[in-house]
Amino acid sequence: MIRSPLSVAIQIPSGEQSGQLRDGLVELLDDAVKAGASIGFLDPMSRDEAIEYWERVFAEVDFGRRLLLVAIQGEDLLGAIQLSLAQLPNGRHRGEVEKLLVHTSARRCGLGTALMMAAEDAALSRGRYLLLLDTRAGDPAGKLYEKLGYIRAGVIPGYALSPSGHPHGSAIYYRDLRDCDPQMLGENDAPTRDFP
Repeated sequence: MIRSPLSVAIQIPSGEQSGQLRDGLVELLDDAVKAGASIGFLDPMSRDEAIEYWERVFAEVDFGRRLLLVAIQGEDLLGAIQLSLAQLPNGRHRGEVEKLLVHTSARRCGLGTALMMAAEDAALSRGRYLLLLDTRAGDPAGKLYEKLGYIRAGVIPGYALSPSGHPHGSAIYYRDLRDCDPQMLGENDAPTRDFP
């Protein structure tokens, strides 16, 4: 268990344990879509659609293809992030960070940074040192990723639809965790890795 700046516990549940969090994860996904996050769903999103999505995630967690990290405070699920683990032999050194979700009631408190760092630590502990991610071009999340040392590789125009159905570009980022620690690069305002 990892502690974030909000005294929120960040956990990596098994597939079965994840299933017990289903209702909170459905609510978290719904909150993100309603807030306009570009995470693969259009608004309005049905509860059945969200449940079906999370059931697929739980199955991938069970098969070891994906990690799900959740941020819980008391009984409230405030955030989640996923790490998709490449399965082919030539890609077992990399992972893809997906669906960084922070409930609108818990934003701007460092929880997104804590979830990202926990995902990076989980990746490193599994030998995954090259991480990839994408986000809507121009979203504030891009600033977070850059502050954490991610490098923007480029933008694909019109790659995805926003929750309202409008096309937008997706920015692609990567980070090599072996030698790209922001502290090593002299970025003193970057968060340090002080998680146990």
